Amino acid sequence: PHLNLQATMTTAETKTPELADASTYDLTPLISPYLDLHMMFPLLEYIDSLIATGAISYSAADVAQARLELLRPTHMVDYAMDIYREIHGEEAEIPQEMEDQKGEVFKQMEVLREGQMAFDDLSRDEEVRNNLVNNNQWNYKSLTSMATYNITPEILANYYKFAKFNFDCGDYQQSRDMLECYLSLFASPPKQRKEGEGEEEDDELGGNTSTPAEDEKTGNPNMYYLTSIDPTLLQVLWGK
Repeated sequence: PHLNLQATMTTAETKTPELADASTYDLTPLISPYLDLHMMFPLLEYIDSLIATGAISYSAADVAQARLELLRPTHMVDYAMDIYREIHGEEAEIPQEMEDQKGEVFKQMEVLREGQMAFDDLSRDEEVRNNLVNNNQWNYKSLTSMATYNITPEILANYYKFAKFNFDCGDYQQSRDMLECYLSLFASPPKQRKEGEGEEEDDELGGNTSTPAEDEKTGNPNMYYLTSIDPTLLQVLWGK
């Protein structure tokens, strides 16, 4: 995302050192194209705090407009409506486009919520989950092959999509918790090396068994304590 924050006072290029403010050194417009949209919102909140104290000569309206543009591709429609009213006034009528987007977001949310409910309920049942973990059945292959809980690949795919959907809605904690649960189906906790044990015991402790060629292509699975490699899953770990 590119930001177009214009200083309302003298531009940074023409300021003397005595008159220079924070906009002279602000790198936000330069780094914004390389950041995830959701990483930009805390930066804009910080810029707002600088504007409020007079430490930077940006227009609050420009920052609000930039925030609104960044919100468009996300599912944070209520937040976008608040920003729209901040720009156009509390009594401003919300554009139909935004109302339609809100309706579509809630519709998708309910479809995904219903589609992943079976696994979500199972993951929240600590007793059942602990039993599955203790029996080495808390993994993708075992769960999808057991008729007891009716967990299908489609349900797990919906759970993954719902986690991403929550992230796009700005519910970062819920998204993190769901992804952590999803990753647990493919990973095992790191095994602790006892003091004095060397690399020759790596095989016994579950050390790296991938080849250098495999590591170059997908990364060393032991970095993530994965029991198997899924390139799509690694994109989550790498933040891509």
